[in-house]
Amino acid sequence: MAEKSGWPERRIRSLIASKQIKHLKIGSTFYLPEDAIADFVRRNMVEPEQGGSADVPGQD
Repeated sequence: MAEKSGWPERRIRSLIASKQIKHLKIGSTFYLPEDAIADFVRRNMVEPEQGGSADVPGQD
């Protein structure tokens, strides 16, 4: 899954260990559904605020 998604394997393993990404464990093997990464991104996406310029730290 890491190769296919372009995400580092270590990051995916960390998300599995912290139960932040959906997965299936059979014995000692972990499986991720095809949509696991897309679902994780969708649930954690931060949408920009609407209307006006935002204060950006360090942009004086």
